[in-house]
Amino acid sequence: MESGREAAVLTVVADAEPFEILRAAYGRHAFAPHAHDTLAVAVLEAGASRMRYRGAVHHHRPGSVIVVAPGEAHTGEADGVDEWRYRALYLPASLVASATGALRLAVPHFAASSYDDPELAARLLVLHRALERDGAALRPASQLREWVGDLVARHACLGAPPVRVGHEAAAVRRVREHLEANAARQVTLAELSALAALSPFHLIRVFRRAVGMPPYAYLEQVRVARAREMLRSGEPTSRVAYLAGYSDQSHFTRQFKRVVGVPPGHYARAHAAARDAGAASGVA
Repeated sequence: MESGREAAVLTVVADAEPFEILRAAYGRHAFAPHAHDTLAVAVLEAGASRMRYRGAVHHHRPGSVIVVAPGEAHTGEADGVDEWRYRALYLPASLVASATGALRLAVPHFAASSYDDPELAARLLVLHRALERDGAALRPASQLREWVGDLVARHACLGAPPVRVGHEAAAVRRVREHLEANAARQVTLAELSALAALSPFHLIRVFRRAVGMPPYAYLEQVRVARAREMLRSGEPTSRVAYLAGYSDQSHFTRQFKRVVGVPPGHYARAHAAARDAGAASGVA
């Protein structure tokens, strides 16, 4: 995907459990509040970025390794510069476990949003290029697990409890479940307020505090997550927009990119290429 000074390339790496990596250069693009279902790690190649995460604004520069825990809401945008360039890996729990030997443990907890570790950051940039070029060949697959092991050994809090995502008050839980069950239709604030037995103002405040984003942003995340699943399976983008609850294709494209970083067509092509490569190699 390229647009003016902006460019982003998403690649699917066909590891034991396929995972996504992203190379991006953004100018005015700003990510909407969203969360990943994987551990996200990234390094800036140039520029500066900031994100809202765990109730505070965090500033990032080249030489630091950025870490975002699964399920935790965050944003992302340039920090006082014209452009920021970065490379990111979205690592499933099974891969992190295989890299650390913690097969029965959850993803390690990271207390900070970034770590000043130029050596680890430089290795990630080299590794990312190798994964783009060679996929999960023996060398990059091995180096990836070595890198994740070093990240955990140097910076993770292995004894810390995981962030308690999903343990909100009953009212917030009911609203989340309602949004997830009704994501394909228009949901009103009035019905959410009645369901939670809270005033609209109070509901928005407690929901944001518990989930990290207001109800409307959570609904967009649910829709995009379902759209990603359908695109990965090969569903046409026009049909995905309808099934995910979007009124038109252009709105779907804008919202998808605000969360994922690339348009839905680009995302679909990346996964189609991974499926074709798997079929050609005989991988089920």
